[in-house]
Amino acid sequence: MTNDLQSPAFQRLSRLLNGLTWACGLLGVGFSVARWVGLGQGGESAWHSLLLPLQAQLAGLKPPPSLSWPWQLAGLGLECLPLAALALSLLSLRSICAAFIAGEVFSGQAVRGFKRLGQGLMAMALLSVLYGAGVTALLSWLASGQHGGIVAVSLGSFEISLLILGLLMRLLSQVMAEGQRLKAETEAFV
Repeated sequence: MTNDLQSPAFQRLSRLLNGLTWACGLLGVGFSVARWVGLGQGGESAWHSLLLPLQAQLAGLKPPPSLSWPWQLAGLGLECLPLAALALSLLSLRSICAAFIAGEVFSGQAVRGFKRLGQGLMAMALLSVLYGAGVTALLSWLASGQHGGIVAVSLGSFEISLLILGLLMRLLSQVMAEGQRLKAETEAFV
């Protein structure tokens, strides 16, 4: 009888999840760079307005006519805040997938992976709020001719969902740690 964790279907699923998370991460980085390069080009087209971060759109801001490269780098730097937490989450998920592929579900690697995944998701929620405040401040300040601006702080369903998922992953890491303890205890009797 084969272990379900060693089945080819589970192995494929783990590898697929691992690949998809990295593809999503790279797509996020690529879009972030393209956003700030595109905003730097200026223009009045409809696609140019779509490049504006959602938080800035919700605050009623318009894209700047042009954006010099230091401000593009400042915007990209702000965008790197939630991307750093995303990177932590992706690395944690990679660690979890590697443990699962090796058939070590209740290993220390999987437990640490779930704990770090929870931390990464909660950090992403917090940094997403900070990013929204920072990007609205930057773009409104630039739109006012550097004489003032607004800071829009928003906590929406996305951030709340990330917090809940982060807490759930932390809880799951505790369950996995207990499973690891029980597995070691069982193996000691055998």
